[in-house]
Amino acid sequence: MGAQEWLLLAAVVIVPLLVAIAVTLWTLEQAIKRNRKNQKGRATRRVAEPVFDPPTPEADAEAPTRDPE
Repeated sequence: MGAQEWLLLAAVVIVPLLVAIAVTLWTLEQAIKRNRKNQKGRATRRVAEPVFDPPTPEADAEAPTRDPE
C-alpha cells in the first residue's frame, strides 16, 4: 500500500476509532465519579410513591357530581 492509502486508512478508520475510545473512557469515568458522589451521605434510598393512585369505590361515591347542562 502506498502512502496515500495509509493516510486515508488513518483518517477514515483509526482516528475516529481512537476518538470513540477516548470519549467512552471519559464518559465511564464521569459516571463512576457521579456515582461515588451520590453515595456519600446517603444511607438508604427512598422508594418513590406511586404517581397515580386510582380512586376507591367509596371515594368515588362521595365525590361531587356535576349536573349535565
